[in-house]
Amino acid sequence: MSDPFGVIAFLHWNHDWNFFHFDDATRLRALAQLRDIGLRFIRTDILWSDVDQGVGKFDFSAYDSWIPRLREFGLEPLILLHYNKAKSASDGTGLWNQPPDSFEEFAGYVHATVRRYRSSVSHWEIWNEPNHPMYWAGPPDGLALYIRLLKLARTAAKDADPACRVLNGGITGEIVRDVTSFYANGGGPLTDALNIHTFINPLEPGRRENFDGVLAGVKKTMAEHGDAAKRIWITEMGCPGIPAGHPKQKWFQGEPMTEDQQADWLDTQYDWAAEHPEIERLFWAFYRDTDGIFKDATDYLGIVRNDLTPKPAFRRLAERIRRGK
Repeated sequence: MSDPFGVIAFLHWNHDWNFFHFDDATRLRALAQLRDIGLRFIRTDILWSDVDQGVGKFDFSAYDSWIPRLREFGLEPLILLHYNKAKSASDGTGLWNQPPDSFEEFAGYVHATVRRYRSSVSHWEIWNEPNHPMYWAGPPDGLALYIRLLKLARTAAKDADPACRVLNGGITGEIVRDVTSFYANGGGPLTDALNIHTFINPLEPGRRENFDGVLAGVKKTMAEHGDAAKRIWITEMGCPGIPAGHPKQKWFQGEPMTEDQQADWLDTQYDWAAEHPEIERLFWAFYRDTDGIFKDATDYLGIVRNDLTPKPAFRRLAERIRRGK
């Protein structure tokens, strides 16, 4: 597994509903910090609701100031394209996570975005966790509706940039079951790498068996569909590291995780992944603590604190990058 390191950073969070979590100055500080440790891959978003100006019309000004600069900082972006254009997460309606009314219109947004940033971005992910009702409030149809969207979106992306790589939205939760559904509904040919999210309780006794079992089940399904050569990307994995003096909130209904335990888990996850050569990338969730946005232990998933001071996990990641494994 050569250069597998990536992080998730909500670089697009410059709105009132997310407390302007990455204003322009903070974003530049963050990118410099990641550049300085030699990180290569970063996963972030271009929201449909941010750029939509009516059918076939877009305003990319909120992204033009920084998306093209990511490679100046040595970062290869994996960009999420997703969520409903009609409403934001802040208005209380929940419509932000509804499947689009028009899949063709969504594909138009994909095409326009990929065409605009094709010189800066080579990797695109279509929607986030489409098998999780929090992020895809569609029917429980075994991903069939999502796969219809993915097919149109992939065609649009490849038309805008034939050389780009397109990933499915990360499959989480019951991963083996839903990867099986993904393939059964024809999703296999629509992704250039199979994307999963392997959140595992670091404190549970069977954590290693759980991780290896997920990978074994996923590989079996891929092989059964003639897709054994395809690589796997884990674009979300992690655990919280709660700073001293903060409320000790539980994770996975277990005990609170300290910053040192978080650092140990980062090492463990990369060690385990190295034993699975089919894994090409592994992204830690998150780069930065989120300062009360989630109002639970999720706010401490970052490997830096909200003020960008490094946690032990950040230093562990920097050491691994220097070692190259």
